[in-house]
Amino acid sequence: MFRTPVAILACLCVCAISAAQRNPFQPPTAKIHYAPDRTFDLKHVAVTLDIDYPNRVYSGVVKNTYAPLRSGLTSVMLHAWEGLTISSVTLDGATVNYRRDKDDLHVSCPPTVRGKASTIVIKYSSKDQKGGHFAEGGGWHWIEPNDSHPSHVGFWTQGETLTNRQWCPTWDYPNDFATSESVVTVDAGWSVIGNGSLVSDTVKSGRRTWHWKMSQPHATYLISLVGGPFDIGRDTWQGIDLWYVVPKGKGHLIPGSFDDTKDMLSFFSKVTGLKYPWPKYAQNAMYDFGGGMENVSATTLGEGALTDPRAGFMTMSGLNAHELAHQWFGDYVTCKDWSHIWLNESFATFFQALYFEHARGAVGYAESVEGNMQGYFNEARRYKRPLVTKMYANPDSVFDSHAYPKGASVLHTLRRMIGDQAFFVGIKAYLLKHANQPVVSDDLCQAMTDACGFSLEWFWDQWVYKPGHPVIEYEWSYNDTNEVVLKVRQMQGTEDGTPIYRIPTKVGFISGSKVTSQALTLSDAEQEFKFKTTQKPDAVILDPDHDFLREMKHSFAADEAESIARYAPNPIDRRAALNLMLADSPDATMISAALRLLESDRGQFPVFNSTSALAKAAAPATLLFFRSELTHPDFGRRTEAVRVLGQPGMPVSDRSAIRALVSDAQPYSVVLAALGVLDPKEDTQTFLKAAAMSSLREQIRARALGALTTVDKPEATAAVMNAAKSANPAVRVVGIRAMASLKLNGEIRGILRATLKLKEWDAVSAALGAIRTYSDKEMIGDVEALSKQKLPANMQQLVDRTLRDLKG
Repeated sequence: MFRTPVAILACLCVCAISAAQRNPFQPPTAKIHYAPDRTFDLKHVAVTLDIDYPNRVYSGVVKNTYAPLRSGLTSVMLHAWEGLTISSVTLDGATVNYRRDKDDLHVSCPPTVRGKASTIVIKYSSKDQKGGHFAEGGGWHWIEPNDSHPSHVGFWTQGETLTNRQWCPTWDYPNDFATSESVVTVDAGWSVIGNGSLVSDTVKSGRRTWHWKMSQPHATYLISLVGGPFDIGRDTWQGIDLWYVVPKGKGHLIPGSFDDTKDMLSFFSKVTGLKYPWPKYAQNAMYDFGGGMENVSATTLGEGALTDPRAGFMTMSGLNAHELAHQWFGDYVTCKDWSHIWLNESFATFFQALYFEHARGAVGYAESVEGNMQGYFNEARRYKRPLVTKMYANPDSVFDSHAYPKGASVLHTLRRMIGDQAFFVGIKAYLLKHANQPVVSDDLCQAMTDACGFSLEWFWDQWVYKPGHPVIEYEWSYNDTNEVVLKVRQMQGTEDGTPIYRIPTKVGFISGSKVTSQALTLSDAEQEFKFKTTQKPDAVILDPDHDFLREMKHSFAADEAESIARYAPNPIDRRAALNLMLADSPDATMISAALRLLESDRGQFPVFNSTSALAKAAAPATLLFFRSELTHPDFGRRTEAVRVLGQPGMPVSDRSAIRALVSDAQPYSVVLAALGVLDPKEDTQTFLKAAAMSSLREQIRARALGALTTVDKPEATAAVMNAAKSANPAVRVVGIRAMASLKLNGEIRGILRATLKLKEWDAVSAALGAIRTYSDKEMIGDVEALSKQKLPANMQQLVDRTLRDLKG
């Protein structure tokens, strides 16, 4: 599962006051959780559903085939949400009694015989079920339509952690694997994507039935269905069917969103030593879904992540790589209980970084590693916990920045310590030995120990089973016996169980253009190391390759900066050193040195991803450089150049060049930056041109319309008003938001009244925002009329807030 930072934070209960409440891994918020007892081995789950979308009803039959693990039992327990209506339960064809205890369904049976298979058939239904959004309850989610978005319909399911029981009565915990199939009937114009291979797709009497079957066992929380009117792209990779599924009308975004899927499949198959293990791979982009969920062979993704090339280089690839990696780590092998979730999420996050190393080079990997460390440190300031712990508030709490970026950083640390050969041999052995099985952390430890040839128990003990991370401070000097004296301190507090770490690492020496290193092992709170050298180095860097997870409390000296910026092996250090070179009013020599570094850094994925420090230097010598940056392959550096050259006082020729960048050929960030530095009063025609441009989620049009509201010209006002009346719902929303900056008149009030009568909630929300901005009491009656309608909960809250504001 890929959760955005907001979604992760939502799981953490961080708004509470006490430390215990802020920390979902500390009593009284947390308690010990164990996996539920298995009394049987689930063999197969077969669900048949008939979907009545207009009435928000589905009826189903699910067959759970199982083999008892014990003899003499007189009941078996499945999981079924208490909101489902169960009409009958049979066991091997005979009607049986059952008892419901919240989500537990206890089915009576004759005394069991160990290993003798039986089938429980449950008939059930659900009406107007209100499943949560992604990471907010999950279960069954109806996608609601609106007047302006007739295609905004459909449904999806979300099973992690314990929410597939809300629509499919079965065993709903990851400590048992089963095969599965789904037979789903919908409107003839709809498609349904499920797990496994497509068995059939038939149309009869205006209804369409999709039959999917997964013949390999997997955890039941990975069972998934998505349905609706879709644009579907079809392809194959090495005999595997590929499905690219997006909402109707968004097929043009498939290439920019999914064109690197084949490359990811090839790369992950190669580095794991195991070809993609499922019969198909579908990537299903759905309305109302945020982040991603690795349902086996059928990932669900948020529609909002769909993209195009003008947004950047394959900007969806991080999400896509994460979810695809889960098909090995989380699906092919799955954590046995939620305390071991890092075996799913840390691997997906780490393999996302590995893919960036493959697709974007060493810079892409270094950026990912650094981003993971910093993401974890942000959370560690609130609380620290072991990667594996049974003490947590609820299963969703474990999906935090320990499970994702910290665990990924630990895997990076392990990779660098034992080397690539042993690391990937261990990965392959782990996957093959535990194929289609639930796993625990010691299973991975054993595989890696066997691969590298030495015990990794100490590594697991400090990195996996204890909380915290090393906080390193170091300093160096050069003595009169030609020795570098390196003093290192581990500064982390140990009162919470954080250890003093044992860390094999190295120290790097930069002399001239040469970089050398020597090995050392950190093991005490304070250590001193001496290294013989022929001369004083220009710079000394502890852990020059950023080989392990650490918070480094060290700043480079000013006289080290240029050498580090030019020659350090890790781009993160080079960036920090460049910023140091340009800090505090650099002289012409330092600016010239920085310019040489930046001018030679012209790759698509540059070492120096920002020129902001140079821009602050504001030296005339940088003008030619920034003009050349307008064609830099990296969108970010090109955008920064626009902002520099667009500053007041720059030559007219630069202004003309920036004006020309407002075009459909430029990245969105460049166009937005150009609009940000141009004056809409002087360049009205340029802004009118931008206001007519289509862009991803109307970002350019929105910026242009907002600027045109400051222009006292008829054509500028007309552009805003026409957008606010547009039949295109996305254009209408940005038009209404811009219109709220104009002086209120009868025409504006008429547009707002017409909008309130729509069921296009984004537009209604924009209209309510405009009404509040105007404090227009004449609209109270219109808002009150809206409040009497049946509204989504969030819209009702917005309407109530608007009425409160208007009535004062």
